[in-house]
Amino acid sequence: MECSRTIDQMVIPVFYDVSLYDVHHQGGMFGEAFKDLAQRISKNDKSSEGSNILGFVVDSRNESEDIRKVVDHVTDLLDRTDLFVPGHPVGLESRVQDVIQLLNRQQSKDTLLLGIWGMGGIGKTTIAKATYNKIRHDFEAKSFLNVREVWEQDNGEVYLQRRLLSDIYKTAKVNIDTVESGKIILHERLCQKKIFLMLDNVNKLDQLNALCGSRKWFGQGSIIIITTRNFDLLSKVKVDYVYRMNEMNWNESLELFSWHAFRQSIPIEGFTDLSTDVVKYCGGLPLALKVIGYLLCGRNKQGWKSVLEKLKLIPNNEVLGLLRISFDDLCDDMKEMFLDIAFFCIGMDQEDVTKILKDWGHHVDTGISVLVQQSLVTVDPMNKIGMHNMLQEMGRGIIRGKPTGVANERIYDVFLSFRGDDCRAKLISHLYTSLQNAGIYVFRDDNEIQRGDKISLSLLEAIRKSRISIVVLSSNYANSKWCLQELENIMEASRSGGLVVVPVFYEVDPSEVRHLTGKFGEAFENFISRISVDKDRKMDWETALLEIGGTAGIVIINSRNESEDIKKIVESVTKLLDKTDLFVADHPVGVESRSQDVIQLLNSHRSKDSLLIGMWGMGGIGKTTIAKAAYNKIRHDFEAKSFLLNVREVWEQDNGKVSLQQRLLSDIYKTTKINIDTVESGKVILQESLQQRRIFLVLDDVNKVDQLNALCGSRKWFGQGSVIIITRDYDLLHRLKVDYVYIMKEMDDNESLDELFSWHAFKQPIPVEGFADLSRDVVKYSGGLPLALQVIGSFLLTRRRKKEWKSVLGKLILIPNDEVLEKLRISFDGLRDDDMKEIFLDIAFFFIGMDQEDVITILDDCGHYADIGISVLVQQSLITVDRKNKIGMHDLLRDMGREIVRKKSTEGGKEPSRLWHYEDVKYVLSKDTRTLDVKGLTLKMSRTDSTTRLETKLFQKMDKLKLLQLAGIQLNGDYKYLSKDLRWLCWHGFPLKYTPAEFHQECIVAVDLKYSNLERVWKKSQFLKELKFLNLSHSHNLRQTPDFSNLPNLEKLILKDCPSLSSVSPTIGHLKKILLINLKDCTGLCEIPRSIYKLESVKTLIVSGCKKICKLEEDIEQMTSLTTLVADNTAITRVPFAVVRSKSIGYLSLCGFKGFARIVFPSIIQSWMSPTNGILSFVQTFAGTSSLEFSEEQTDSFYGLPCIFEDLQNLQRLWLICESEVQLHQTLTSILDNLHTKSCEELEAMQNTPQSANFVTSASTRRYSQVQISSSQNSLTSLLIQMGMNCHVTNTLRENILQKMPPNGSGFLPGDNYPDWLAFNDSSSSVTFEVPQVDERSLKTIMCVIYSSSPDDITSEGLKVLLVINYKKNIIQLYKRDGLSASSDEEEWQKVVSNIEPGDIVRVIVVFENKFVVKKTTVYLIYDEPIAEKTNHHLESDKNVTLSSSDGNIFGRLLFRLPPIVRAVLISRPFWFCLAVIMVWWSRFHSNKRTSLRKWHPRALKDAAIQYIKGRNYFG
Repeated sequence: MECSRTIDQMVIPVFYDVSLYDVHHQGGMFGEAFKDLAQRISKNDKSSEGSNILGFVVDSRNESEDIRKVVDHVTDLLDRTDLFVPGHPVGLESRVQDVIQLLNRQQSKDTLLLGIWGMGGIGKTTIAKATYNKIRHDFEAKSFLNVREVWEQDNGEVYLQRRLLSDIYKTAKVNIDTVESGKIILHERLCQKKIFLMLDNVNKLDQLNALCGSRKWFGQGSIIIITTRNFDLLSKVKVDYVYRMNEMNWNESLELFSWHAFRQSIPIEGFTDLSTDVVKYCGGLPLALKVIGYLLCGRNKQGWKSVLEKLKLIPNNEVLGLLRISFDDLCDDMKEMFLDIAFFCIGMDQEDVTKILKDWGHHVDTGISVLVQQSLVTVDPMNKIGMHNMLQEMGRGIIRGKPTGVANERIYDVFLSFRGDDCRAKLISHLYTSLQNAGIYVFRDDNEIQRGDKISLSLLEAIRKSRISIVVLSSNYANSKWCLQELENIMEASRSGGLVVVPVFYEVDPSEVRHLTGKFGEAFENFISRISVDKDRKMDWETALLEIGGTAGIVIINSRNESEDIKKIVESVTKLLDKTDLFVADHPVGVESRSQDVIQLLNSHRSKDSLLIGMWGMGGIGKTTIAKAAYNKIRHDFEAKSFLLNVREVWEQDNGKVSLQQRLLSDIYKTTKINIDTVESGKVILQESLQQRRIFLVLDDVNKVDQLNALCGSRKWFGQGSVIIITRDYDLLHRLKVDYVYIMKEMDDNESLDELFSWHAFKQPIPVEGFADLSRDVVKYSGGLPLALQVIGSFLLTRRRKKEWKSVLGKLILIPNDEVLEKLRISFDGLRDDDMKEIFLDIAFFFIGMDQEDVITILDDCGHYADIGISVLVQQSLITVDRKNKIGMHDLLRDMGREIVRKKSTEGGKEPSRLWHYEDVKYVLSKDTRTLDVKGLTLKMSRTDSTTRLETKLFQKMDKLKLLQLAGIQLNGDYKYLSKDLRWLCWHGFPLKYTPAEFHQECIVAVDLKYSNLERVWKKSQFLKELKFLNLSHSHNLRQTPDFSNLPNLEKLILKDCPSLSSVSPTIGHLKKILLINLKDCTGLCEIPRSIYKLESVKTLIVSGCKKICKLEEDIEQMTSLTTLVADNTAITRVPFAVVRSKSIGYLSLCGFKGFARIVFPSIIQSWMSPTNGILSFVQTFAGTSSLEFSEEQTDSFYGLPCIFEDLQNLQRLWLICESEVQLHQTLTSILDNLHTKSCEELEAMQNTPQSANFVTSASTRRYSQVQISSSQNSLTSLLIQMGMNCHVTNTLRENILQKMPPNGSGFLPGDNYPDWLAFNDSSSSVTFEVPQVDERSLKTIMCVIYSSSPDDITSEGLKVLLVINYKKNIIQLYKRDGLSASSDEEEWQKVVSNIEPGDIVRVIVVFENKFVVKKTTVYLIYDEPIAEKTNHHLESDKNVTLSSSDGNIFGRLLFRLPPIVRAVLISRPFWFCLAVIMVWWSRFHSNKRTSLRKWHPRALKDAAIQYIKGRNYFG
């Protein structure tokens, strides 16, 4: 009862066979017993207290039911009992709320995982308990487990599983025998409930696997909180959030310490200074503050001083014991590295520390990362190494109790141990020379030890500094004390790790060495008998001999070929040392330059994270060869390396998956002792083993995601600075998010002909006389593909007659070489489904060179999923899409496609599904069958040949024909026999004057009748609902266009070079879906029908070369989608005002003006106002200005895209809308390539331009695009870019960021503040995120904060370009530095922000100069306030911009910000004519004042107008 009164312990009385009344009044048998006790002892009467407490009376015939009630009551009380939290929870509430806020952020119903991470003693468990107490009632079941301590006890793993299940189901009846059975039981039982699980003090991945194997173990809405010192564990289980525990601030520390030292919240009088010293010593660590506070409580000042002095020398054992847990978990090298940092490296730059520790022999690349993850060291935003004071004291304390030792630097490859009298002259001298010749650095005692050295110490050091020891065991080896001591040290070094022992049994049997028999045993016994040696030393020697005798080695007994034996030894050692280069090629033509390109990519990576590079290209192009060459060149720069050849091939073999993992581990650790049973266990082993080293790994010929998951699951598997190169599939590279993709290019003609082919065909670098032309034909056929050049060259090597060469070439055109075909077919066979294979074959036969969008349209209508199909084919390197959006394919891949169709038909005994060869067409059409299962037919005859004639009736059999391509063919007969299912008709040189009425074209999608004899398209108009593409170019006899009202879905109309066409049907106005109209070089065309201007869907209009067209109507302004207008080389002499007013036109070629609209329009306006036109000229020249801003949408593949790359360096802003994901990736790659081609000098020149001075803006400046720069003395630059409009939330966040940016701030940026703003960050130059849905709010502003570092001599901010890529909408937005600085167009920024919607996948990329390294990029999405809150705030103006006087584009900006009607007035001739008349009148009115005349001189007026405009604050 005392405990109940003092510590609130609950008491539950159970009245067993006694009544409540008897206990309360000490009556009955209970009272008699109590009186008897009272007579024997003198005690206060407390028994009645128990009777006053509500309890249980057990007086029942069903005792088990009574017991159950007691247990249930206790269980209920325990569930209501909070976990103990310290009595003085200073700073606890705010931290708990932070954790709960993270938990509440989760919107999905999936199980949430949260990690609480920090160093020992920082309060992780306390925060976890307090959080548990606050929210545990919101869950159906809960459990709090102290994991680490219990796990290490006997059967602790199973106990924890039982405890967890007991907590959840309130029962102890659960039986768990093993950890694995426990996992199954937990999985089945936990998923039924919404659970709150707290796993405290976790330090091993196995613990998490045993207690919370996956999220699926738990019911919806469950929460798991893990506290740990090891950040890497949290990364491996992919927690949703990590709450990092930080030290207490000064005020919190002082308050906590005071509560424990003085029992009050502040120090008592006279102890403030001493308390300050203690708080400073503890460094905000709660554990230290509590322990030392208790230690000092009640002591006088002298006692305090004495304790503090002692603590500085010897830290408190309680604190030290808790802190040392993380240290004890480290491997030996990590421990040494921690101690070195604790003693010497605090406050130094991380890169400097890395160099120092490398010189001291540490594996630094992974070491510092592990120490950070274990919360033992820190790396601040300035890249400085830090460590808590208490940890530093702990490290020094460890050193004080540790003996010194010799540094283990591996400077020798081989230590050679031998008995000189037996084998020095014969075996050893030859072996030594052979090893040296193989590039192996060998130590032997009579060659390396300097005079005056103590030989025993020198040998000991040499052994420890060697990687391999070759021990030559000869008959008298054991008869030497020297040799036995050497062997003893060698085997000790082997056991302790690091030294590999290779025994050579020279004229002795291994069993003689093991059992000390034969001549070897006699020598040992003779030696022992000669000297006095104690039993322990003798036993040590015998143990060493037994051990080495049982080690696999090389046996040389009665050898007749000693040189062969030496060769085996050298090969064995070389394999262990990995000194052998991979074979590249007999004739490595072009390999050097390409491998250097790859290495240059490696060297350009400045981050210390693992680097992933993909090598992408079609089969046979040389990816493996280049990867081998790069591997040979730089593998020595890494601690470990592996080249896994033919991953795809090995993967498909029996147990191939595990064998690849085993091979990788064997390559890295040079051992086969590590056993891998399954792929999943292999992943765990690899993840744990690889991250300790800096590794160079090449995965060759990868074609499945599972292969990458099994061999390099993530970057975190590998140590810092590791490099992984992967070859073949672009889609895999994209999924893996590689840092760079090296695109393999075909060999050029010089490489192909002059070297590679000639070496294989003639064994010399040039063709032999008389074979040059034939060689060029072979090279042209091979298309620069190295595999084809080698195979065909080798095939032709033995053939020396030209006739044979011609025969081989003729055959190859029809039937490709099997060896080449087999290699190329790998990618085809790897396609996921038959639909993609069919798309590939259709392209190979029909669509090479066509526009991608047209092909997609046709194939979609044929029942294919062409958009995704073409994307996959590009990723698999089976087709290409160039900058003009044209589909391409290597000639050999095209031939492979044709061969696949041919072989399939031959094997199936049917006609080919696609026909392309004239002889095959004749044969198939002549077959006596009812129907032919032919999907497509292409038959193109040379123009030089006479016209080939075929009967239309033969086509009656091909009723499933969908694709028909003819050239130089004439069909005779009734066209009704042609397939009614035809979707694509391409007939160049169509011979008729019109298309016959009986030709059924109801299903046709695309018609291409270039070079036709048509006078009109159809004899009788047909309603063609499906037709989307019509191309009648070069039809010189065409006199009239069709009735377009019968073509409601037409999207592209191309009538180039139709000189007889005099008019276009007014029915063109009915084409509501038309995108492109091309009337180029229609020289007979006099005008464009006015109805064409009503087409709001048209994006591209081309009338160039139409010499009789003399004007464009002002109605062109109604074409609201028009982005490209090409009307050069016409009779048009004046650009219509409507063109300049248009907000959609992005590219213009008209009246000598050519280029992007924002570049060209100011020049057009200037031309209207030039003196030759009688208009006053006061507009500065804008064309060609490098600082000009540009923002444009451009989707047309015919004209827009090539010009973008030509003029990219002149643009400041660019907006691109791509038609597909493939085009998006290709365009983005091209833009980045274009940006990276600038030389360093050019970049430096850009930095020194006058605009640079205007780039830095003050904190008070407000504009739509803001850039804030802050630099610290150590060359860390922070950059803030704001895109969007200001609001209350924007201002709050910006001020918060600026306060925390270096050099004055801490560098730690604000996190999420839902729903006002959300933060996304990455430790690289790009951030990818999915835009979330924020209820009742819309996106207002985007902010981007970049931390970058550079050499000290660079003073600029280094930013070149900001890219915003919307993958969902296929949009690329590009802003150069000056474009960002000067952007202030309200409509533009509204468009940028409003274009980003919830669900969009957005990537922000910043491109810096080569000398800059981006450390971190953070993107904030800022949302406006709800309508209810907006009324409570006075928002800043959306527009408040300062104009730089050096901005040369001021007039153009002002003009385009004016309303259209005002613009129309200002640019009209009458306006300027009237203005000129007024000016002349005014000047004459003041003719007596020459000063006034000079004042209104046109030049002076020009200057005045410019100054006036500049003085106005219209734009930035």
